[in-house]
Amino acid sequence: MNFMSTITELQEQLVAIQRQIDEQRALGKKQAISEIKAKMAEFDITVDELESKGSSRGFREKKPSIIKYRKSDAETWVGRGPKPVWVKDVEAAGGKISDYLVQ
Repeated sequence: MNFMSTITELQEQLVAIQRQIDEQRALGKKQAISEIKAKMAEFDITVDELESKGSSRGFREKKPSIIKYRKSDAETWVGRGPKPVWVKDVEAAGGKISDYLVQ
């Protein structure tokens, strides 16, 4: 047996193994689809329900933040996240951020 025949044999084995992998994957996919269809029928689930964005868990729409502190129309803060410069300046000058609390 020479070097080239070994490579050829290995390539043939590789093709045969890849064919087996593809067959098993197709069989597994077919079984999974069958199981999914059965569950959909059991629970009366439609394809539209699977594709809908609305669900009880996961992504939620972001609610607008309510301004908690206001120094001027341009200088506001919701009280979350890093403090803006104007809040740091007020505190550095000895002021209280609570003086700017929106009622």
